[in-house]
Amino acid sequence: MKRLRETQLLGVGVMALLLGLVAAPTAQAAPAEAATGTAASECSGSWDGKTYWAKSPSGSNGGGYARTYWNSSTKRNCAKFWSSPYDGLASNIKLYLHDESGDYAADPPPEHPVNYHYYAGPLYTWFDATNECIHLSGSLVRSGVTYTLSTPDIRCG
Repeated sequence: MKRLRETQLLGVGVMALLLGLVAAPTAQAAPAEAATGTAASECSGSWDGKTYWAKSPSGSNGGGYARTYWNSSTKRNCAKFWSSPYDGLASNIKLYLHDESGDYAADPPPEHPVNYHYYAGPLYTWFDATNECIHLSGSLVRSGVTYTLSTPDIRCG
């Protein structure tokens, strides 16, 4: 599954580049939903009200947070990881969405590294996620400090 998923992401990324749909990393716009706290427009479905904070090396919350959304119509989860504060001063924001078998989706994809400053995602499950757990991991750098995101199994049904 990993090889197929990465190939699919590669194809989508190449097509987006050819069509001019990908902005330069430094031009990543600040979307309104993170500033207002409303649901991510790119993630359809409902937010469960939980926020997963990235941790500093000392273990304190900060640097950024992730949220997940469930779409009962499509049976898919969606995740997004924002810097906090939302000021564009974070760098190298990365998000991984893992399924129970260890397969994952990544933003930015490893074969197309991008230096995100505001957020990573949205990432969607590529399977019917009803009664299936996912977990998130990721990282970002702020003022030279690397903050790490790691959740337990979440959205398990």
